[in-house]
Amino acid sequence: MLTPLDIHNKEFKRSFRGYNEDEIDDFLDQVVNDYEKLFRENDNLKEELARMKKDNAQYQKLENNLKETLLIAQKTANEVTDTAKQHAENLRESTAKECQNMRRDAEISARQMVEAADHQVKSATVEYCRLVEAKSQFLYQIKAALESELAVLHDAIDRLPRQQTTAPQQEEKAEANPAAPQENAPAADAVQKG
Repeated sequence: MLTPLDIHNKEFKRSFRGYNEDEIDDFLDQVVNDYEKLFRENDNLKEELARMKKDNAQYQKLENNLKETLLIAQKTANEVTDTAKQHAENLRESTAKECQNMRRDAEISARQMVEAADHQVKSATVEYCRLVEAKSQFLYQIKAALESELAVLHDAIDRLPRQQTTAPQQEEKAEANPAAPQENAPAADAVQKG
């Protein structure tokens, strides 16, 4: 790939009917400036993309941690419910009044634990959804930034000069219309000599 220094240091051979050196130098200076700008922007985009990939990896790690937390919370809720039911069954076998009081207390405790576990699961689910949405927005922003930069590059490429017509085509045009000025004659000479 060309560097701005390569463009800046490029020298052309002189010829009798060649291009104006000052115009070539001015154009090359403009190309070097634009190329340096695009070169720096490209490096910045690469660095930004690397940062985004790193952030994305952290989001994925956090997402996995949240999934594990959800599984643990659900398992804990199931274990708490199972433990409470077993505890209530054991109490039922005790004396009637004491068993009823203990059973009532155990069911209340189990409901509270299930509610607490359910609240934990819901909170973790809400946080997980928020993080997934944040990740999606982040990736869309990166995509939009990259598409914008790509559009700038396409626009810069579209502004580059196109190759001039060849000398035989110009001669045919000159023969067909001898009064028309030959605007591209130096370009045709340069193409033939190049």
